[in-house]
Amino acid sequence: MLLRVVLIACVLAALVAGCGGGDDSDDAGLAPSSFEEVVVAELKKAGIEAEPSFDLNVSAFRGPNRVDVDLEDDYAHYEEDPDRESEIVAGVVEEAERRLDEGVADLSLEDVRDDLMPLLKSPFELRTYDFEPAETAFPGGLAAVYAVDREGDFTLVEPEDVERWGTTVEELHELALLNLLRQTNEEEPLLCEPSGNQKLCGWSSSDGYDATRMIVPELRRQIVREYGGPAVYAVPMENVFVALPEELVSRGKTEELFRRKVDRDFQTSKDPLSPEVFVERDGELALFR
Repeated sequence: MLLRVVLIACVLAALVAGCGGGDDSDDAGLAPSSFEEVVVAELKKAGIEAEPSFDLNVSAFRGPNRVDVDLEDDYAHYEEDPDRESEIVAGVVEEAERRLDEGVADLSLEDVRDDLMPLLKSPFELRTYDFEPAETAFPGGLAAVYAVDREGDFTLVEPEDVERWGTTVEELHELALLNLLRQTNEEEPLLCEPSGNQKLCGWSSSDGYDATRMIVPELRRQIVREYGGPAVYAVPMENVFVALPEELVSRGKTEELFRRKVDRDFQTSKDPLSPEVFVERDGELALFR
């Protein structure tokens, strides 16, 4: 009778913690989110910034460049053989490092033509890079750089890429502007909204290219047509491009108020770009004085 009671107790205990102290119980293994965390930690140990992006996917960064790492197959291999965890994770880190190192080195201009995009950057942002990207200067110390922005990776173009492609920065600039214009007209039309007695026009879609739209002449012309006359522009942060009629800003205290708002947004933004106000003169951007 005592033996039967002991056996029943052992069975019940096994349902919770395993009979005999649990020494032979199976490890449940890492959940997908925990596997992502392990990968992120190992990437950081290798000197690569990383963060989970969505289910079983991690983004790895080196400066402004990014690669997205799909972990679905790696996690499936881990589930099949949990003892290979270190080996599998090391392979993920090695692959991310390889992709970041290669960048666009094995791609031709034709390969990247449809994915080439401009980005307006501040001088203090450019100083954080450990390399000098191909760039075009703009007023206020701003510069346009060029990214190959594809699904799965984001890489800034360097001067050696331009030379290898047998082209010029000027030609890349025109191609990148055309791509941004096409994307904007298809996906992010000009937005004009009332603000007090004024109408503010511009873009604030948070797609990464809002402020950069200021350097696209055709997009500035869309604003001029909307206002029926010249406009002034501001890009206080990377995700905002806003405009007001030049005639309105030149009146009374409007310029002071506009500049104050631009400067406040610049000072408080996580991604500041410029505290300046811009205007178009003879088809080119200039500082508004």
